[in-house]
Amino acid sequence: MKLGKHIFKVGGWTAVSRVFGFVRDVLIARVLGAGRLSDIFLAAFRLPNLFRDLLGEGALSAVFIPMFADSKKKSPNNATIFANNFFSWLMAILLVITVIGLIVMPILIWILTPGFASDPGKMQMTVIISRWMFLYLIFICGSAFIGSVLNAFSQFALVASMPVVFNLFQIGALLIAMRLGASVNILYILSAAVVLSGIVQMAILWGRLRMRKFGLRIIRPKWNGQMKTAFKRLGVGILGSGFYQLNIIIGTLVASFQTGAVSWLYFSDRMVQLPFAIIGLAAGTVLLTSISNALAEKNMTRVYVQQNAVIRQTMLFTLPCMIGLIALAEPMIRFLFEYGAWTHESTMAVAAAIMIQALVLPAMTMNQIYSRTLFAAQDVRTPVKASAIALGSSSLIYVGLFPLIGYLAVPVGTVVSGYLRNWLLLRECRRRDLFKILPGTTKVIVGFGVLSVALGFAIWLLPVTNIFMLGAAIGAFGILYLPLAWVINRKL
Repeated sequence: MKLGKHIFKVGGWTAVSRVFGFVRDVLIARVLGAGRLSDIFLAAFRLPNLFRDLLGEGALSAVFIPMFADSKKKSPNNATIFANNFFSWLMAILLVITVIGLIVMPILIWILTPGFASDPGKMQMTVIISRWMFLYLIFICGSAFIGSVLNAFSQFALVASMPVVFNLFQIGALLIAMRLGASVNILYILSAAVVLSGIVQMAILWGRLRMRKFGLRIIRPKWNGQMKTAFKRLGVGILGSGFYQLNIIIGTLVASFQTGAVSWLYFSDRMVQLPFAIIGLAAGTVLLTSISNALAEKNMTRVYVQQNAVIRQTMLFTLPCMIGLIALAEPMIRFLFEYGAWTHESTMAVAAAIMIQALVLPAMTMNQIYSRTLFAAQDVRTPVKASAIALGSSSLIYVGLFPLIGYLAVPVGTVVSGYLRNWLLLRECRRRDLFKILPGTTKVIVGFGVLSVALGFAIWLLPVTNIFMLGAAIGAFGILYLPLAWVINRKL
């Protein structure tokens, strides 16, 4: 499998999705601002996102793809039976979770956003909107499973394009909301668009599987040895994903005590997640399937070559993105978001969070390589332990620093815990001979870093007074960086 080709496809579709996501965020900022309505919508949307990551795109794909690859090598029929059984169990579990979630939603919202209780009506409206959007859980997790099957067949592009569907529905809902004006009705329109987008995504992906003549369907779930192993690993994987989600929840909980902080952290996270999703997540998605196949064939040389190739390809773009975000954080937020209900105070608050959180980008990208390698080796326990330790460190930082620096305690904790988790995963990969740096890779990364810092300092000194100068600064950075980085990669 050509790693670069598949990473380019996934990263390309992710980039398109993030462009639409940016348009969506601009509309959210313009229509809802960074206050009461946006806090309600973003807090309510965290719940389906949380369960999607726990049961969908997180632990599920890490457990399913390596086991599916093994089943497929033995017999295509075994692979189909395994997939149908797994899918049927997943749908049954999601149905139970949805019913329970709808019943206990007031308790969940109180735990997630206790600070909302001080604003009359804010907590109650968040509960109502959360119940509507919780229905999204069934469809988006179903989509994530079907996407895992397609990824196992090395069909990454369509799966990567699905977030575009979600963003288009949200943009359409926001355009309708703009005509109605800022009111509670906007929240109902947005929540309905979220659920409808999940239905459409699942229908598209299921249709693609049918075109491949892969007979995925819901059957009466059967409990056997294979499913026992799968759910044992899935339970451990969910625990690991749960630590990551708890990290987000604790950050939201702490930030809820500062008005506007939930929204500030959301927008800063969106900016930092943009390059990570295009580069890091794309590489991790492709690498899981590729290394699973290589380990099944016991070809460690192929594993090392793939890992080092992905490291060079991802760091080529991750390091300049990190420096660029730090150097241009304030003008980017000012010229992209400071319109309508958005204030200059929000601009400065989001920019400060970005300048801190951007430092974690290299660790996040390398975490994908280490964790996917362990998942491909069917080891889900080590990432869980690393996540638990990282959660403890970040939580202590959130609580300890919030009285001193307010909401900025959250990005500081994110950076520290990110590098701690990175070190723990690397140590385990090296101990088990699952990772090896080949000659020249370290020199190339150092070269990319030095070049990025030098160019970043240059654009930081430039006076950026309008959005055209912002675009020119980013363009100049890329024009100078890419050819020089190519030379560094070739020579070192």
